[in-house]
Amino acid sequence: MATTSIEWGTASVDDGRLTVAFEGKPDSEWRERFEAVIDRLRRPSARFGNVEVGKGKLRVSDVEPGSESDLRHLLESAVLQANADEAPDDEDGAPVEKRSDDDQDMTDAFRAFAD
Repeated sequence: MATTSIEWGTASVDDGRLTVAFEGKPDSEWRERFEAVIDRLRRPSARFGNVEVGKGKLRVSDVEPGSESDLRHLLESAVLQANADEAPDDEDGAPVEKRSDDDQDMTDAFRAFAD
């Protein structure tokens, strides 16, 4: 599965609105996960407005001067998490790497909390 990233070289800000393209084409599930992560990580004191995610780009409204680094950190964090959530498992549903027996036992114990 291809991962999605932000193509910062395409970034432009017009009237305080950032527009930047994605590398790769995120599907609707990826976009939903990205938006959910943004909602969780976003601070009320953020110096930018709403983050809108499209098929090939994202837009952020009301971007204030000096907020570039914080906004980049938020967006990159959301991309990393959305990509991690979409990472493939092997055919058995287990992680691609083999877990130790202790790690597998603890994994099973934590998953049992879901019952």
